Amino acid sequence: MKEMKDMTQTEALAEAIRRWGPSGTIKFRPPLPARKQRGRLARYCCIVGNGIAGSFYSIEGQGNSWREAFDDARPR
Repeated sequence: MKEMKDMTQTEALAEAIRRWGPSGTIKFRPPLPARKQRGRLARYCCIVGNGIAGSFYSIEGQGNSWREAFDDARPR
């Protein structure tokens, strides 16, 4: 089975806007140097969402790739 290539940041933003309209957002946090680690809840570098953070209607997904983040997207 052929592995699917991950999206670029531009493609990820277009997908977020397609899914959630103009409020769709993406965030990329580059990996830290090997000796430093993020906390347990901040270990993923790709975050996608509907732009309504902290609201009852908030949808967010995170992962180590854009596709993984979109697959994880769910109400938070």
